Amino acid sequence: MKELKVTEFINKLASNEPTPGGGAAAGVTAGLGIGAILMAMIFSQSDKLSEEDQTFLAEKIEEFEKSKEIFINIIDRDATEFEPLSKAYGMPRSTDVEKQVRNEAIQSGLVIASQPPVDLISEVSQIVEGFDKVIPLIKKIIISDVGVGLQMLRSAVQASSLNLYINGGQLKDKEKQEEYYDLANKKVAELSSQLDEYYAQVKDILIK
Repeated sequence: MKELKVTEFINKLASNEPTPGGGAAAGVTAGLGIGAILMAMIFSQSDKLSEEDQTFLAEKIEEFEKSKEIFINIIDRDATEFEPLSKAYGMPRSTDVEKQVRNEAIQSGLVIASQPPVDLISEVSQIVEGFDKVIPLIKKIIISDVGVGLQMLRSAVQASSLNLYINGGQLKDKEKQEEYYDLANKKVAELSSQLDEYYAQVKDILIK
């Protein structure tokens, strides 16, 4: 999926094919978001910054490059890690034994399919940590791209929460279900609030 052209990906998403789905779209959105932020950071590198700020910015760029790769991989992982669940839904259920085997496969598949959105939320959590120190180092002429990136990351975590709701709702393991619901509710709300705060800082810089 990640090797498709943008138009091909959109057209496949807008079709009756099972993949890509919303999880892959969330991965693309997060990837574009951190990409826009990285662009602004790279263009803002300058020897006019203090040595400390230059080092900090370079380290953050390296860190966010790794985040970008994680998001790109999630695009494919959404499909490959949904496959066990898809196969489980199609398993026979004529006898009690078949039903039990199928149900166990579904429960296992739900956990596997939930890992990409869990990882996406976790990675965005790492990105927002200390992001307030990045914003002042960005050139005003390009800081709007940081705002674009922040909003895309926000959309990606919100989208990922929906996958956790739908998968968690089918889990019989109540502890795991609570873990997913906690991420989808509390963590995503916390991240959205942080991203909104950083977005507001970007807007304040633009209107000054």
